[in-house]
Amino acid sequence: MGISGSVRALGAALALLLAACGAAVPGEPPPVPVRVQQAAAQDKPLFTEYIAEIRAGSEVAVYPRIGGTIIARHFREGSMVRAGQVLFEIDAQEFASSRDAARAQLAASQAQAARANEDVARYEPLVAEDAIARQVFDNAVATAKASAAQVRAAEASLANAELTLSYGKVRAPISGRIGKAGASVGQLISPGQIELARISDASSLDVYFSPSEEEVLRYARIGEEERGNGASEIRLILADGTELPQTGAIDFADRAVDPTTGSYSLRAVFPNPGSMVRPGQFGRVRIQIQTRRDAVIVPDRAVTEQFGTYFVMVVGKDNTVEQRRVEVGAQASGDWIIEKGLEPGETVIVEGLAKVRPGAKVQPVPMGAEIPLPGAGDAGQAAAKK
Repeated sequence: MGISGSVRALGAALALLLAACGAAVPGEPPPVPVRVQQAAAQDKPLFTEYIAEIRAGSEVAVYPRIGGTIIARHFREGSMVRAGQVLFEIDAQEFASSRDAARAQLAASQAQAARANEDVARYEPLVAEDAIARQVFDNAVATAKASAAQVRAAEASLANAELTLSYGKVRAPISGRIGKAGASVGQLISPGQIELARISDASSLDVYFSPSEEEVLRYARIGEEERGNGASEIRLILADGTELPQTGAIDFADRAVDPTTGSYSLRAVFPNPGSMVRPGQFGRVRIQIQTRRDAVIVPDRAVTEQFGTYFVMVVGKDNTVEQRRVEVGAQASGDWIIEKGLEPGETVIVEGLAKVRPGAKVQPVPMGAEIPLPGAGDAGQAAAKK
């Protein structure tokens, strides 16, 4: 090989080396795929929530009306009972004796009244013929009237004795679920001194909550049209986050503000089919307080906060990212209301915020669409535009 051939070979080798080095130099990075959504203008209901105490619609404590020894219990603790069902039996032998005595007294009074009436009937024709003194007849009439009064008194005494005796069977005043027994069989009790049981009818619920004075006044200033159609509906959210399917309505507002807390006591009534929710639980009451008309809405994931300032990442027409400062309003149902800084129809990044920076190019993918695989090329970009 001559010198000229060696030069040509060296030139070819250098050309190949330079080509290889050029291919290794990285070019412009491909756009990062991000999920986006357009800001929408829509009517947005706004809600507020309050801690709520759940009580049974009707709850009654059962107390004994007479004293004595409990001789029987006729219910299972925690079970459902019916109105009028016998719950306890109290030894009422003493009261049975009093009833028998009242019956005997009534019989004696009735016999005395019958004798007095017979005297009046016998004396009446005699006094008409002046066969007896008028005084004798008048005395007989007075005796008959007194005897009739004694009969009525004896009847009342018997009725009272029978009523007292009936208290020996302690009955459920309402239907509902009964709690723990407050006394045991064999225990000596006094009238009205011990709570024998408590019955709750939870077919409806009384839910108590306390908005502040300012919240009540603010709600009162909002017009009915601005509140929206659902403003009268009240929702109950249970401790596990589930929402009661039935809606409630306020049926009571206290007459005055509590000066110690600065809040009103309100009560909402909810139907409770099957008594699924038990009294004594706590939950949250959700009330629609307002409907914002034509509010600019973006998902809450699209908004970031830095030292009290809020930002969104806006995707421009050339798919360039712009970090834009916005003013936010209320947060409702997973969305932010944007008060200032964003117009309806502008595209914001919802997912992939950590992968982009202002000025970067991105590949926007609508929410719900599949993100194209790397290297999908024009086909992937076409799918993202759809």
